[in-house]
Amino acid sequence: MGDVLHLDIDAFFASVEQARDPRLKGRPVIVGNGVIASCSYEARRFGLKAGMSLVEARQRCPQAVILDGCQATYHAFAERVWARLAELTPDLDVALDEAYGDLGGTERLHGDIVLRARALQEEIAQATGGVTVTIGIAPNRMLAKLAGKTVKPAGVVRLAEADADAFLVDRPARDVPGVGHVHGQRLAALNVHTVRDLRRLPVEALTALFGAVGALLYERARGRDTRVVSAREIPGSISRETAFHRPTADPIELDAMRHYLAERACRAARALGLKPRTIGLRLRYADGASVEAQKTPPLPTALDPEVHAVTAALLAKLFTRRVRLTHVGIVLSRFVALDAAQLDLLACAGDDRAHRLVEGVDAVRDRYGHASLVSGRSLPLLGQLAQDRNGFVLRTPSLTK
Repeated sequence: MGDVLHLDIDAFFASVEQARDPRLKGRPVIVGNGVIASCSYEARRFGLKAGMSLVEARQRCPQAVILDGCQATYHAFAERVWARLAELTPDLDVALDEAYGDLGGTERLHGDIVLRARALQEEIAQATGGVTVTIGIAPNRMLAKLAGKTVKPAGVVRLAEADADAFLVDRPARDVPGVGHVHGQRLAALNVHTVRDLRRLPVEALTALFGAVGALLYERARGRDTRVVSAREIPGSISRETAFHRPTADPIELDAMRHYLAERACRAARALGLKPRTIGLRLRYADGASVEAQKTPPLPTALDPEVHAVTAALLAKLFTRRVRLTHVGIVLSRFVALDAAQLDLLACAGDDRAHRLVEGVDAVRDRYGHASLVSGRSLPLLGQLAQDRNGFVLRTPSLTK
């Protein structure tokens, strides 16, 4: 298994405003209305931070420039960052101001990954007018993010697997994803202040204290990346999208790509321990027109057959014009944890078989690569698109947002 890269846009909203208006560079900048949504590092020197009221912020830093901000502008800047990151690896999980990228299989392509990451920083700065990013690289998501925090802002660090335990063991217990403020207070009351202290608690004790989260904290304290714990880590949506190599109206090709992208999106959701409440499909016609629709099934699901049924119906509903398509995308959103979803009291043996099937397929692909299995209605893509270990080589990267 290869390394994971975590990229964080430094002081996101505030740095975008500084990039848009060079007169703001070097000055304390606040973006927010009522409270701080983002503030520049110059503002942070005065003790300002996200969530602080603007009244207190003005008292601490009277010279600060306060802006309302514009979400559409920030989204446009973020897309520039993700486009550059996608050139490094197409396997991305993207949130508002941060992204994880799977570097597995890219080692020969990029050579020294630290040098490549620094080059990526320069490319992003040029594309955005000076917005900086911090990059952490480590054996898993959690360690990559924690490592990156040690070199903010604008740093690059790679944490080798051999150094991971020494890096983690003396860090504050609150740094472990999922601990948070409330759990951190309970641990401090038990005289648990560091990760080393946290490791002394058996999994049974952590589970008694924090429920299902306790078992995940037990794993994370040992440097083992686990499923999503806190809402902060849950992406707003997971999308898998591509432009066709040529505009097409071939129903077999459209259905095959729809099937393949849905399969990829489902696998990404399951890898994060999530299932979506809402399933969407978006299309773009050759004349530039776009359409999209979504559906919320009775129960959340990340099972391929159930998502395939929904997206197939959406494709039939949306593709109604006699114009070829240039783009198709699957979007999963409104997530819940796999083990926290409402139980279906009418579940039958067939549901259990479906779960076992996708688990078996995921296990094979985790070991041998996504391309080791091509399933069902994706088969027409064989011979039409090139493949590598990660699956079909698509014209545009498949991004998670």
